[in-house]
This record gives sequence, structure tokens and C-alpha cells, in this order.
Amino acid sequence: MIALLILLALLPVAAILFFIYRHDHDPEPMRTIVFAFLWGCVSVVPALLGEWVVDIEDPFLNATFGIAFVEEAAKLAMLMLYIWKHADFNDSFDAIVYSVTVSLGFAAVENIMYVINGGLDVAILRALFSIPGHATFAILMGYYFAKAKTHFYYGRRQQQYTYLALALMVPTLAHGIYDFLAMTAQDHEERIMLLLGFVGVIDIICIIMVRVAAKNDKPMVQDN
Repeated sequence: MIALLILLALLPVAAILFFIYRHDHDPEPMRTIVFAFLWGCVSVVPALLGEWVVDIEDPFLNATFGIAFVEEAAKLAMLMLYIWKHADFNDSFDAIVYSVTVSLGFAAVENIMYVINGGLDVAILRALFSIPGHATFAILMGYYFAKAKTHFYYGRRQQQYTYLALALMVPTLAHGIYDFLAMTAQDHEERIMLLLGFVGVIDIICIIMVRVAAKNDKPMVQDN
């Protein structure tokens, strides 16, 4: 039974990774993808420590800064440590590929823990909401991460740091809103509809972002 639950926990992760990978016209080396995924798995450790330290009473602030900010910061840190100066990170769409890969490494570990404890119902709910949620936050992060790396190549430090800040804060805000609605839906039934609407809108936006980014994929450094 545990093996089945682990399989159910990992299937949505694999499906989304396949969806992103197939949009890459110049596919990344599988070795780099695997290591990025493993770095994402490792990011669970600092995230758990950070969430244990940060405890905010207000529900929205706790969801945004006590949970979302900590988790997205851990993922971004892994991107900076492993991908930022990696030779394989040379095209604009690569940022989305690696951001989603790291994020789904995180989501895989988190999902296994939740599904083993919660069973089939939790596996289904998380496959529909939580795992796609981590992917959408990562797409937002990857969009700004690519812009930051482009400015880095051209020595535009102010723009680089601005886009790195956006790579953290935009997914943090989206993640915080999602977590707040999900955590308070049981006590406020109207938030269930808000949650469904929010998930639907952000999923559509991010699918469009992936297709547009893949279509407009180009090398980070353009020949003059």
C-alpha cells in the first residue's frame, strides 16, 4: 500500500516534468535535469527549518511569509547554487525548465510525506492542486530568473538584482494566496470557490507563459 501511495505521489510530478520538458526545443541534458531535481529534494530541509523558526500569528502573513516565502527562497537558493552559472543554462527557456525541475523535486518529497500520512484522498487532492501549484510558482520564478541571468551576462547589475527579487517575490505572493485560501477554506466556504478560481486562472496563465516562452526561446547572449 505504501508503494502504491508513493507511486501516486510521484505520478503528477512526472507528468508535469514531461509537459515542461517536451516544450524545450533544445532539450537539457538528462544528467543536469536529474541533479536539479535532487537539489530540489534537498531544498525541503532548509524550508522545514525555516518554517519551524518563523511563526506568524496572522493567517495571511503566516501563509505568505512563514510558509511561501521560506519555501520559494529555498528553491531559488538551489537554483542560484546549482544552475545560475551552469554551462547548460544558456537559453531563456532553460530558466523555466530548471526552475520547475527544482520545484518539483521539492514537491515530490513534500507530496510523499503528505500522501503516506493522508492516503488516497490526499493523493488525489494534491495531484489536482498542490503539485500543479508548485509548478506554476516555479514558472513565475523561471520567467524572472531568465531575465536576471540575461542582465547578468550584459553586466547590468541593478536590473539583475531587480529581476532576482521579482523571481522570489512574485511566486511568493502567488504561493501565499494559494496557501491562505487552502488553509482557511474549511472555515470559510466561500473561499473554496475563490481557491478554485485562483488555481484555474494561474494555471491558464502559466500554460500560456510556457508556450510563449518556448516559442520565443533564444540564447542568453545574442550575437551582435
